[in-house]
Amino acid sequence: MGVLTTKNDISSNLDTFPVKAHTWAVFPNEGIFPFTLQDTMARIYSEWFMTADYELAEPFSFSFTKMDDKKPNYAYSEIWIPVTKKE
Repeated sequence: MGVLTTKNDISSNLDTFPVKAHTWAVFPNEGIFPFTLQDTMARIYSEWFMTADYELAEPFSFSFTKMDDKKPNYAYSEIWIPVTKKE
């Protein structure tokens, strides 16, 4: 779990993880949670990277999820992956 921020003055109770500027591939997904998020992540690595003109820039990614208050176990999520153009 984490919080994205551009602030430098944050609580001493939190660890920080600086992230360099990158080009980001963003994969929005919406549906049954957590299945849709997990399925999207699997398909990024098993399908998208196989045909994309991009490769992984750093060995991490992040996502955020907003649960739908009106639909049980339903959410909108985005997966953000740092990429570089293949040479």
